[in-house]
Amino acid sequence: MKIVSKAQYEKALREIESFMNAFSDGENATNDAKITELAKAIEDYEDRHVVMPMPLVIKKPETLPDVIELKMFEKKMKRKDMAKLLGISDTRLSEVMHGKRKVNMELAKRLYKTLGVDPKFILEKS
Repeated sequence: MKIVSKAQYEKALREIESFMNAFSDGENATNDAKITELAKAIEDYEDRHVVMPMPLVIKKPETLPDVIELKMFEKKMKRKDMAKLLGISDTRLSEVMHGKRKVNMELAKRLYKTLGVDPKFILEKS
């Protein structure tokens, strides 16, 4: 068996799924050959056509706390490490992140110089 089209591929996926769902463990013995044949054909098709999973949708940061959080994720940093990098206290960063404190000019400069945050974005969102 050889899968040559996307329609055949999708049909084979549905068929193997139905075989797997229809029988509990051990009851698939009569269908083992068919399942093995389908699995091999699916694998061969995927190797030839590079089937990609659905793309991960990442939302664009809309606020300064979102940008800081994104930068923390990118750099694999905790809040206290980010505060140290920015030269501010953990408490102050926490207040900024929770909207209890506005970003002052000094922090805005540090966000730009240290993290590369767009100055226009900083001015618009602070």
